[in-house]
Amino acid sequence: MDVLLIWKLSLLLIPLGVFELYLASKLKYDLHMLQQNSYRNDRYYRWYIQRQSIRRNWSAWLPSLFFIIGSLLELWLVKVDFLITPVVLIPICLILLLLKRRPVVKKPLVMTARAKRLLLIAITVSIFLSIALMISFNILAIKRRLLPFIVLYTILPAFSAYYLMLINWLLQPLEKHINANYLSEAKRIFAGKPELKRVAITGSYGKTSCKMILAAILEEKYITLVTPESVNTPMGITRVIREQLKPIHEVFICEMGAKQGGDIAELCDLVQPHIGILTAIGPQHLETFGSLEAIANTKFELIHALPADGLAVLNLNNEEIIARYKQAPCQVVGYGLDDICSYHAENVHYNSQGVSFTLVDPHGEKQPIRSRLLGRHNIENLIGASAVAAEMGITLSQIARAIRTIDPIPHRMQLISSSGYTIIDDAFNSNPLGAAAALDVLNQMGEKQKILITPGMVELGEKQDELNLEFAVSAAKVCDYIILVGKKHSLPLQIGLQKEHFPLDRYSVVADLIEAKEILANIVRPGAVVMFENDLPDTYSE
Repeated sequence: MDVLLIWKLSLLLIPLGVFELYLASKLKYDLHMLQQNSYRNDRYYRWYIQRQSIRRNWSAWLPSLFFIIGSLLELWLVKVDFLITPVVLIPICLILLLLKRRPVVKKPLVMTARAKRLLLIAITVSIFLSIALMISFNILAIKRRLLPFIVLYTILPAFSAYYLMLINWLLQPLEKHINANYLSEAKRIFAGKPELKRVAITGSYGKTSCKMILAAILEEKYITLVTPESVNTPMGITRVIREQLKPIHEVFICEMGAKQGGDIAELCDLVQPHIGILTAIGPQHLETFGSLEAIANTKFELIHALPADGLAVLNLNNEEIIARYKQAPCQVVGYGLDDICSYHAENVHYNSQGVSFTLVDPHGEKQPIRSRLLGRHNIENLIGASAVAAEMGITLSQIARAIRTIDPIPHRMQLISSSGYTIIDDAFNSNPLGAAAALDVLNQMGEKQKILITPGMVELGEKQDELNLEFAVSAAKVCDYIILVGKKHSLPLQIGLQKEHFPLDRYSVVADLIEAKEILANIVRPGAVVMFENDLPDTYSE
């Protein structure tokens, strides 16, 4: 090998390294979005097709274009071939790296073991391909036959999402094996604690709130482990069991989430719950479920999984639950605001500082309850959690004492004081029932200026536009000013406000939350109530 060729190969390592850095930056973003789609290629593909386009991704084609030009010149301009690719490609990739927009994210990429494996293998494979093609192209006498492969390699930045999906698909057998081992370990831990009381909670909304309320009440008598925040997937719950469940724990409470049929049954196979709480059934995740009936059937997978000596605690203020509650294979305890329920509320009062009511149990015993949580739906959550606690031996007075100490749950009707006005933070995962409840709370705030900031609701399938339009119509009857976040996906909301003849000078449409807060600062008056209803995940950023 002559000195000129060695020098050329060494020099080519620089543009290839810069090219790989640019590709890695694209892959990291793709991994972030894939993670937010639960590493499901089908979900990620649907999101990608809806949110991306080749035209929007034009900059990713520039390295490919110049790399291909350099390769073509290598075939015909032999005298200067050692200069073409390095001189042209390095500044192009560096400029793209420096100019690449780094979006502000709400939920950053979590570099779990799986995420690290996926990213490392994707980058390693691309580096191996680049070195193999570089050496082959410059040493072997098959340049024209290699050119199609070089073209395919250099368009990876433009098709990085598809490349990552391919690597993710190839790793599926390994990931299934690893996950199966984790699940088996969690089941072994449970098998070693037969006395552990296991409570599972599901529903279209209210799961996390009910879970945290119940955990606070049960701590009056039991040493309790509860899955944190919105952890509600098989691997999330498995991790909590493996890392946090100790011999001293007497109760395990977990939330069960679902986006398609069979999701709850899979979780029940892991947890084997003794008590199941169903908070509500409504049109959430219609995009993946397809129908309200499919949602109801999936939520009732929890109830069907309960043993004969188990306990189903059901919100009988929900029509879909009432229609199916007789399917339970075990004892049923109903809760709600009406006196037809075993556990119900009397003398309900709302105000800007919380709620108060009288809790009535199946024996007619009554207990005054005061809470800093807001809204009718939170009264249902309080009654549901109280019903479970009472059935587990907690007295009504202990329940009332525990509820008084519960702080508002972050991003779920959380009351916050801010510079002369009040914020109601209901930014987590809105749905039609939750949005209606939020407007009801805002309506209870008296004659104060009422401002709503919202991007609307998502994952509602074919009914999404219709439900967002209805939400806007309802909001127009309650709010003094409305700020819509997201110029494209808020279009149905804009139509709803126009349908209701909401004055043009009393609503704004902005690109993001930063701009919304700037407008808020100019319109808010002392004593106002500002509600943040829903905050879309990064996958919906415009």
